[in-house]
Formats: sequence, structure tokens, C-alpha cells
Amino acid sequence: MFAKVLIPTDFSAASVTMAERVGEVPGVREVVLVHAQRSAALSSADEDALRRMRELVQRQGFPVEVVVAEDDGTDLPARILRTALATGANLVAMGVRDQGLLRNLFSGNVAATVLRDARVHVLIVPQSTAGDRQALFSRLLVPTDLADPAPEVRSLLKGVAGDGTWALLHVVEPGRSEAERETGGRLAALKDSLSPSGRELEPLVRTGDPARTICAVADEIGASLVAIPRIGRRDAAGAAPLGSVTSAVIGCVKQPVLVLAVSICLEIETRELRSEEFGLAEEIWLDYHELKANPKTDRIFGVFVGGTLVSVARCRRHPDGYEVDGVFTPARFRGRGYARRAMDALVEACQHDTLYMHSVRNLVDFYGEYGFISIPESDLPPTIRARFAFALGEMEGANVQPMRRAAGWFRR
Repeated sequence: MFAKVLIPTDFSAASVTMAERVGEVPGVREVVLVHAQRSAALSSADEDALRRMRELVQRQGFPVEVVVAEDDGTDLPARILRTALATGANLVAMGVRDQGLLRNLFSGNVAATVLRDARVHVLIVPQSTAGDRQALFSRLLVPTDLADPAPEVRSLLKGVAGDGTWALLHVVEPGRSEAERETGGRLAALKDSLSPSGRELEPLVRTGDPARTICAVADEIGASLVAIPRIGRRDAAGAAPLGSVTSAVIGCVKQPVLVLAVSICLEIETRELRSEEFGLAEEIWLDYHELKANPKTDRIFGVFVGGTLVSVARCRRHPDGYEVDGVFTPARFRGRGYARRAMDALVEACQHDTLYMHSVRNLVDFYGEYGFISIPESDLPPTIRARFAFALGEMEGANVQPMRRAAGWFRR
């Protein structure tokens, strides 16, 4: 699983700590040392430091490839990650001086940026673990949401030989007593299905904030390492590079952390909402003028990812026409084309009627792809025009452009 390990080094004590402990990584066969230099050339002192690190790894029995990523105008994290891709590394293993440096993943810190942007597994080892007699993978803590674990998680649990106990932790969020009663049996069944080779897997159930509880349990059981997926199922529909729980764990945990680049396949379903589901749309609209749905006049089309509603678009029937509005995707789900899917479904279903809308100006071209054309405010049906009466004829000042789509065939 971790046959080729890349260790970024700036010749600090923290990066030396990682080089000293690379032999504890399961399955390692080859090590790449990469130094992203800040100056035009390596000094003799830097060359000596790089040679000593290479020898340190070689004494552990591993062949070493040394890469000096020269300054090409890109930042240090980009050069490190490019080297990981070019060398085929399975794992980026970084030593950090202080785990607290990772609390803000957008701070510009090199280790934090590599962790945030990596698309391979990442291991973070604090310098404070130097000389630690507990091997990195001897007392592993693995949080789980009880879903079927990703292949990468199963591979980790089954691929490390040795004895000792690992812990499988599920955190029940407060107020979900029914879920808490059911959790024990589901966790036990999951534990039995994983059956790590040569190890006992201890199931643990706790109640509380997920990230803070994971960090507290890591201290409680004396975990040697916390292994957590880069993103969980509830965040997989969004565009964030790290899941919310993973980001928060990185901010509070004291132990080394293994962030696994998991593959999550979620079913995407685009369809018209049933009237009893309109409350889901209203939840989406909380951050969009707090719109309310009306089953008597509205047709709402939504995109569900893994069963979660992530984007909506509405067609409302007025006495004198049909208006498209409420096209909205919460920020955490943007950048995945969900709004386009919702609009595809709406226009295909409502193509036999003339449709009107008030578009914000920067989306005029987007709606133009569906056959909407810009029209003067006076061409809007009176009840639809009245919705923007506050603009007093100054649609441009309100950043709004009236648009119309003539009835006609549409299919993406």
C-alpha cells in the first residue's frame, strides 16, 4: 500500500524525524527524498545534510532516490506534489515541528498546503515523537461512520502484520439516542467483517462532537497514530479538498495522523421533488433569501448526491405566466455542475411553456444556454414583474436582467 514513500525535507530536525521513522511505515520498499530549494543552487552545507539523510534511510535497508526540485516560479508545496506524481509515490510522509501548524489549512504553511492539496495518502509525524518507543502503527485509532469502509481503509487494516490492539471508533452526535442504541451492533458487525491480520480490533462508541471526541479518544487509549479518510461520505458531494471532520481532527490531534486518499463513489440522482420533500428545498434556501415552497404553484427540481439534496431550481406558476427562480447550490457543493443538472431537469420538464426569470447579470450567459433571452422589464407578465417592484424600473441598478424562454423543445 505504501511501497514508495516521498519525504519532503528542508533539512530541519522535523524532516529528519520522519526519515528516522520511515522504516515503521508498512510495506515501504523505496524512499524518495525531495528538497524544494528556495535559492538558485544547493550550498555545500545543504548537500551534506541531504547526503546524511540519504544515508539515514539507506541504513534502514531502503533504496533512496534524491530529487532537488529547483525553483521554477511555483511554490514549494506545488513542487513537492508534482514530484510525488512524477515519481509515482504512494505516500507523502512529512515531519512537522509542531502539529499546531496544521490547524489552519489555508495558512500558507508548506506542510498544511501539501496536506490540503495532495491526492495521495499523507502521513504527518510531529517532531515530538522522535525517540518514541511506540511504533507508528502499533496502536492505531480508526474512526468510522459505519458505512462500508473504502478499499484503502480495508487494505490498511488487513495489510499490517504484527500483534497488538487497534481501535475502531464511531462517534454518535448528541441528541441521536436511537442511533446510539443501534450503533453497538452495527459496529460489531463492521469489526467482524474487517478482521485485521494478526491483530485484535477493539470497537469503541462515544457520544459528542466527532472531531473533538476522536482527538480525546486518541489521548485516552494512547494511540500511536490516527488513520482517517481524506473525505467522508457526508462531505464527498462537495468540492472541499478535505472533509469537515478530517480538517477538524488535524487541528486538534497530538498524535501522528495518516490521511488516506479514499475513493468514494456516490449515486447522483436528478429529479422533481415530491411535495412532501419541499421542506428539503426550503433548507437549501435558508441561505438564499429564505424562500418558501408552495405545493399549489411550484415545481421544484433537485439534485441528490448520495441521498443528500445539494442543488435546486424552481418553476412557479403565476396567474399570467411561469417564472423560474430559486436556482441555488450551497457554497460547499459548488463547482461540481449540480446547478446545471437541476436546470436541465427543470427546462426539460417545463419546455412546453414560456418561461420568465429575473437573472443576476453574471449568469445571463448561463441561462442563455437554455434558450433564455434578455428582454425589457415591460415585457414581463405583470405579476412576475411585480416581484421586483422595489427596483422601480431600475433593473440594471438591482443587478437583475429580465429574461424569457419561448416554449420549445429542449434536451441536453
